[in-house]
Amino acid sequence: MPTMADRAAEASAGPAQAASASVALDIGAGRGALVIYPHERFRGGEIEISLEHGDGRRGHTGVHERTTEAGAVLTAVFGSLAGGDYLIWEDATHTAARVRVREGTVTEVRLP
Repeated sequence: MPTMADRAAEASAGPAQAASASVALDIGAGRGALVIYPHERFRGGEIEISLEHGDGRRGHTGVHERTTEAGAVLTAVFGSLAGGDYLIWEDATHTAARVRVREGTVTEVRLP
């Protein structure tokens, strides 16, 4: 049975979903991927992350609805990250979650 990450990566792109076509994941030695399943309030926006003990710089990616065999699902995909502990930001000042990205794997997290 495919995982949610498999379904997100295999999303089909229709006319309204061209910006959320398939996603390439670059994982392996030192690199992992992060798939976030955000709450509806993130629809149409972006999600930011930063290394928990980094220099404070944030990366971001768009939140897109992807069509899967199980139905539509909101996702935010970070296709290649250095392994480590990351903070997922709710907004400019509040974190929503902490997650560990492990090299060679796809980490999945659901934001309430």
